[in-house]
Amino acid sequence: MTPDRISRLQSQFPHILGPLSKAYARLMRLRARLYASGKRVSWRPPAPCISVGNISWGGTGKTPVVSWLLDWARDEGLRPTVLTRGYGGKPPHLPYAVQLLSPPHEAGDEPLLLKRTHPQAQILVDPNRVRAGKIAARKMADLFVLDDGYQHLRIQRDLNLCLLCPRDLDMEWNRVIPAGSWREDTSALARADAFLINTMFDDDGCLETIAHIKLAILGKPIFFFRVTARGVANALTGETQDTLDGQRFLLVTAIANPDKVCQTCKTDLGEKPVRHLIYPDHHPFGISDWQAIVAAAERNNCAHIVCTPKDAVKLAPFADERLWTPQLTTSFSTAGPLSFRDWLGDRFHNLPWTLHAPEKAS
Repeated sequence: MTPDRISRLQSQFPHILGPLSKAYARLMRLRARLYASGKRVSWRPPAPCISVGNISWGGTGKTPVVSWLLDWARDEGLRPTVLTRGYGGKPPHLPYAVQLLSPPHEAGDEPLLLKRTHPQAQILVDPNRVRAGKIAARKMADLFVLDDGYQHLRIQRDLNLCLLCPRDLDMEWNRVIPAGSWREDTSALARADAFLINTMFDDDGCLETIAHIKLAILGKPIFFFRVTARGVANALTGETQDTLDGQRFLLVTAIANPDKVCQTCKTDLGEKPVRHLIYPDHHPFGISDWQAIVAAAERNNCAHIVCTPKDAVKLAPFADERLWTPQLTTSFSTAGPLSFRDWLGDRFHNLPWTLHAPEKAS
């Protein structure tokens, strides 16, 4: 079900969904208190752990931020391990260590993309991330990155990064599922060590003001980031182009926020798609899908087929040289005295590592 469809259903049944949201928010507050008090057991990794997660479901840029952290870890000389649930994959065993040549249907699109762009990192797929973390701990990881971990309280973390997008600070503010998109209410924001706000296409500059109005009371640093495309690369040959200006292309997406990709094409790559084929998030592309995509491209006289990097790992096995993907980069900005990189480095290197005694192998 698409986000637009969900929003329409939510607007049609506010009197039913509103009370359910309040009840769900109370349950999530109780759950958080049980973990905070130690009444529910959580696992402490033997090395620093950074959690990257949302207050809402989908589409805030977790994978680009995790990728940025893996670049940072490489620059710091660290050996990172990513603990991820791995949506969309069906591993033959668990935990599943993603390899460069892992099949997309086993690894999942995002874990495979992370491994291929960061071969030095260990990417472990397992819904039971405590189990995966304990196995990774035996291999002397220097850093654990907990993907989509804001609500995964079974693992303790040293830094809790809460990602927000413009709608979280505006129309979706404190609207908890099922009436809205938030997984918890505003009380959960107090757990964050920093807020990372995906500016997307905030051309009027109002987002920074809104963010400070909503979040300043919490006294946590606020950083802004944006994922931009700097040209496109052919998914098979590696050939690059700086722009799509003047070219007819078909856009294919299977992500939580497909409109964002369409806007990226227009803003960063200089051209709108002739047609946009939207598939469900994490759709398991197969040969029949590629054939349908090619047929649509030919009907619309499109020489290029453009998809996201995470969709390319699934489409490439069937594709030909018509398949291109944006070359994405993540950049941070801040209105405060420290950049996100400096803040992260200061916090990381002042963590009490000695408190993290390695767990003995059983």
